[in-house]
Amino acid sequence: MYRLTYQDGDSPQNYSFATGEVLMGRSPECQVVLKDFGISRNHAKIVVDEEGNVRIIDLKSKNGTTVNGVPVVEALLKDGDKILLGKLPLSFGKTLEGKVVLDDDKPLSEEAGTIIRSVGELSKLLSGEMPVPGMAAPGSSAAKKAPASAEVQEIEKSNRILKVLTKVAETLIAVRPVEEVLHQVMDIVFDHIPADRGFLMLHEDGPEKKLMPMVIKHRKAEGADSQKIAISKTIADRVVKDRVSILTSDAMVDPRFSAGDSIRFQGIRSAMCAPVWNKEQVIGIIFVDSMMLTNCFTLNDLDLLTALANYAAVAVERARLNQKIVAEEKKRERLGRFLSPQVTSRILATSESQSAALGVPEEKELSVLFADIVGFTSMSEKMSPAAVALLLNDYLSRMTDIIFKYDGTLDKYIGDAIMAVFGAPLEMTDHASRAIKSGLEMQARLAEFNAERKEGPHLRIRIGINSGRAVAGEIGSINKKEYTVLGDVVNTASRLESSVAKPGMVVIGENTWEMVKGQFNVNVLPKATLKGKEKEVAVFEVLSVAVPDAATPVQREA
Repeated sequence: MYRLTYQDGDSPQNYSFATGEVLMGRSPECQVVLKDFGISRNHAKIVVDEEGNVRIIDLKSKNGTTVNGVPVVEALLKDGDKILLGKLPLSFGKTLEGKVVLDDDKPLSEEAGTIIRSVGELSKLLSGEMPVPGMAAPGSSAAKKAPASAEVQEIEKSNRILKVLTKVAETLIAVRPVEEVLHQVMDIVFDHIPADRGFLMLHEDGPEKKLMPMVIKHRKAEGADSQKIAISKTIADRVVKDRVSILTSDAMVDPRFSAGDSIRFQGIRSAMCAPVWNKEQVIGIIFVDSMMLTNCFTLNDLDLLTALANYAAVAVERARLNQKIVAEEKKRERLGRFLSPQVTSRILATSESQSAALGVPEEKELSVLFADIVGFTSMSEKMSPAAVALLLNDYLSRMTDIIFKYDGTLDKYIGDAIMAVFGAPLEMTDHASRAIKSGLEMQARLAEFNAERKEGPHLRIRIGINSGRAVAGEIGSINKKEYTVLGDVVNTASRLESSVAKPGMVVIGENTWEMVKGQFNVNVLPKATLKGKEKEVAVFEVLSVAVPDAATPVQREA
């Protein structure tokens, strides 16, 4: 099995395959769909031949394919190779699937030579609610007759678990990537348990929750790459389903393995399997075995493995949670540059598919607002750069707050101008109304802003708003993309602001007016000829929010 790992927005993605061809590109028909404008529709393919050789072939892509920094048309791939499709990085590697065998049709025997221990028993043991293995209950006649040295010996055996856990707790639960945590778990297991081989498997994401090998470890490196480790699927299922740990003291004579020729030939003498568990949740299993010694593992070893598996689950869940937090912080930081906190939270709360769709350009029904300061260039020539920056930062902050108040999206600052969008990325049925209310409040707040400033120039702004269908999404180069909207609706809104609106006015186009009739008091302005338009367009000045029965537009006096 092989795996491609790549980044889709803020989310890491994996694609696993074993044979055949894997087509990569921007086309929805590709097996690996890469949402990047630097990627060709059919950019490259990976081919696995009958002998197991893996080759990558560039399909005459526009921006090329490189392997480990070398441009290629066709090349062999090996484990750990770094691929660039254009400038989008991918990693190629072999998976551990196939090196761990879950054998079917092996019965589970609970006869002599097998110990099945519930994780609940371990919890009680560590909390002091049950006697340690081999010890009589405190206060019983057996306890009174037992030699003090035997009690001390049993206590020391039981305390071995606590001593080991105390040593590893801080190290294991420290903040680090999941992969590093998993390898460290197996290192700790081999430090304290006399195993020859072992593996750790976790449930993969998805409805089937299939167990996937994540780490395989051998005490001796000789021949490790060619060895396969077999475990009864029945045992693995029992461990996961019932939250029990299982120890077999001699796999060659254990009737549970009687049908397992692969195990018989390997000469396994002792084996243990424990759930990777935390409270009621099992996220995987840990398996270890010894091929040399009968009765290699004890009940104390089984309890220790079970306890370590519990710490492993906590560490894995903690690492996964940290990854999610980091990814969400990156998303929140990116979205917070142009979205209100409320809209950002709503997007992050949506499903992965909806969240991923944020960056995919798609057509939406929306309203676009342009606001521009009148005469700012000549005004700024009379001010120091520091004063200009102070003034502009204060003004833009206040105007942006108003846009966010109505759940608008800050598309961009264009010098002293503002471009805002309502209805994308989240759809809004009332996007036109929100845009107009935002424009009216921006004019009102500007008056307050000027009143507060006793010194310096007073600002005046023009606002143009238009509604319709436009393409919205993250658009730009491979290195830098920005969320924006494109289309005639954007150009018209810009022309309404620059060619029709006068200082202090909020001007809307006909499409916007059709969507908000009855909601605002307006003046009908003379039809205007806008750059790029062959026909004159109807335009309206919004005066205020309408009161009941005041929906009829009033002709503006010349």
